[in-house]
Amino acid sequence: MGGNIVYGTVFISSYGVIHYMMFDFVGSIFGYILWFFFDLFDNYCLAVVCFTLLFKILFFPLDIKSRVTAFKSAKLFSKQAEIKKMYKNDMQKQAEEISKLYENERLSSSAGSLLQSVFQFVSMLGVYCAIVRPLTNMFHFSKEKVAAAVAKLAQSIGNGSNIAKNYEQLNVVKYFPLNMGIFDMFNDSEVSDILDFNKGFNFLGIDFSLTPKSCSIFNAVWLFPLFCVLTSILSTVINQKANKINNALGCMKYLPYVVLIPYMFFIINTPVAVGFYYIIFNVLTIIQSLIISKFFNPANIVAKEQAARVARLLNEEKDIPKK
Repeated sequence: MGGNIVYGTVFISSYGVIHYMMFDFVGSIFGYILWFFFDLFDNYCLAVVCFTLLFKILFFPLDIKSRVTAFKSAKLFSKQAEIKKMYKNDMQKQAEEISKLYENERLSSSAGSLLQSVFQFVSMLGVYCAIVRPLTNMFHFSKEKVAAAVAKLAQSIGNGSNIAKNYEQLNVVKYFPLNMGIFDMFNDSEVSDILDFNKGFNFLGIDFSLTPKSCSIFNAVWLFPLFCVLTSILSTVINQKANKINNALGCMKYLPYVVLIPYMFFIINTPVAVGFYYIIFNVLTIIQSLIISKFFNPANIVAKEQAARVARLLNEEKDIPKK
């Protein structure tokens, strides 16, 4: 859900950007898909929208199942509390009754939801790697060419580039048109791809390789971290309301808002290209939540399942021979 992307960015900011290299394998795979859409539209924004929409559509059935599970779990919280109160001095009896409760509600395993959360988390890191390391993960240039290009640019412009450290590959893309003479390691086809990406890596005159922190507070790039936070909050509110988990979670329902603090710090130190992806992800998550609430309401699905289970039990009772 929308919260996974916030927790994922907290993970990156906590352990340092250099640790994203372990996710380059996933980033390389996603890079092929991102490059396909970019090559189709010659526009980074449209490529990100199509990429994110594709994965939202592919995992839509799993999202519905996950929300149904969350709704069922929320309903069981109050019943669990009653069981714990009733058998407060008998822990074994508590465990037995809670186990029966979950078995009756068909919530004996959460492996599916856990697997989905893990995949979303790894996917988010993979997309991050594809965006900030385009030469490696989108263009799939050799390590030798990438290292040579980064070194040549460092010698040419020094440390005066207007981009955060650890984003050297985006630096190459940004300064490529003005320094083409030093990049003799690339052939004509590769030069053409980088130039196209450079032109498509702008939106309404905004350079997507910039980081908000490197710019004036009055620069338009600051709108991206602002919208990242606002869409994250809205996504969380809608998701909790749709799943009716506000009361069930207690103080835990505020956790997504607390982690927005390191999330905001990460976004302002990250290229706008990453922030734009997060905004699109959050917006599509909001739209998805509204669609699920309207047409695939978890409460209705659970009610139908319970009605079907009652009907099945009644039929089974009829089949039992009377003495």
